[in-house]
Amino acid sequence: MHLLRLAVWLLPCLAACSGNEIVGLHIRLHPDGAADVTARALVASPSPSPAEAVVKGVDWHQRAALMHSQGAAAKLADLRFGDDALQFVPRMDANKLTVRIARSATAGWVAALVPDKRTRGELAGVYDPRRKTTEVGDTLRLEFDLPGAAVSSSVLPSARGVEADRDGKRAWLSIPVETAREAGETLTWDVTWN
Repeated sequence: MHLLRLAVWLLPCLAACSGNEIVGLHIRLHPDGAADVTARALVASPSPSPAEAVVKGVDWHQRAALMHSQGAAAKLADLRFGDDALQFVPRMDANKLTVRIARSATAGWVAALVPDKRTRGELAGVYDPRRKTTEVGDTLRLEFDLPGAAVSSSVLPSARGVEADRDGKRAWLSIPVETAREAGETLTWDVTWN
């Protein structure tokens, strides 16, 4: 029952984000450089759901959860994400933000948001019991709500499946998990706003 509820709950998340972008970071950047941070992580949950306690006659064997965590950073420049494989360099005086994204099999920011490929495949079966979805959480999304209208959002060097875009006061970067985990040049995502 709970797994069905989870699947129904995840459906709008998946529909709202192309490419399975249900995991990642959302950051609301304030004019003074402070930031509200929301992390969305896909986990194989070890904890039973409330539904499991009341449903009888079922031997539950797998659980998936999309964990949302929210907090605030006094200054985005001071935000550290594990092993510093993800770095934020705001220039509030120039209405510019640079995000440096190190790519490696051990990138701490990726491991904190999604499990390995095999586990994501197993969790897809919890999300979609008909098994039409073969992997869930295969794309990470870094998204900013900016203090003003986004003027530019670009990433260099180019890498397989990596896309930067903007709309209104939002800018985002989508990066496939496998691209983030493969060895390669550090990505530099630059965002500017009015």
